[in-house]
Amino acid sequence: MKKIILLIAIFISSTISAQVGQARILKVKDGQMDNFVSSVSKKTKMFNDSEGSDKYFTFRILTGPNTNDFIRVRWMESIGELDNYNPDSREQKYWQKNVSPYYTEGTARVWTRNNNLSYVPENPTGNLRRVIYYNYKDSGEQDFWRFRQRVRKAIEASGYGSAMNVLWCSSGCSGNWVQVRFHHDGYAGQSSDYGEPLQNMIQKYDEMYGEDAYEQDGNSVDESLTENGRMIRHLMLVPEMSSGSWD
Repeated sequence: MKKIILLIAIFISSTISAQVGQARILKVKDGQMDNFVSSVSKKTKMFNDSEGSDKYFTFRILTGPNTNDFIRVRWMESIGELDNYNPDSREQKYWQKNVSPYYTEGTARVWTRNNNLSYVPENPTGNLRRVIYYNYKDSGEQDFWRFRQRVRKAIEASGYGSAMNVLWCSSGCSGNWVQVRFHHDGYAGQSSDYGEPLQNMIQKYDEMYGEDAYEQDGNSVDESLTENGRMIRHLMLVPEMSSGSWD
């Protein structure tokens, strides 16, 4: 019981003042890709590239049903910033006039970053994101979050060189959806990261939590998921369509 309470406390404490991403899928109209990319890039540079401005990050979807669509994320320090949206602002009027003609809007969701379970090394690199989406059963909550907590500790202890961010869906999803985002320097970087660094992390995990603990806990996570409760997608950050850097 104490372990369950501790896991819940860790989860709650990490989301009280957690960073939040408002994500929208943007589907580019046929023949409008160049116009869309150039317009979003120009708008971002004009309105979202200075200190104190709203921060936006744009990812091109590389795999799955929405391949070649984009995810545009407004990244905030807290969900309260959503109250600052003003459809009559100069920024929003510019978007409506110069960008909206080139796309149709898909699903919108709000994701909250679990700060305690995410890991960012000192000098993170790479624009490729390998994103694993999980949907766990209510009954599987303890097993799922215990594994994520342990992975976070083992990654840090092993000196893992790539970033890992854990976000849970706080609005717009059906069920308990979580995304775990791994940063890589291209596909070659992904292959390298999942070689020796991953094996070192697994070894450290087993040292910390017992022989074969990684495999056993991973199996428990598999059992905690709903049917088709795991999806893998690749996204590519588009720097010219994004504000500065985002962990």
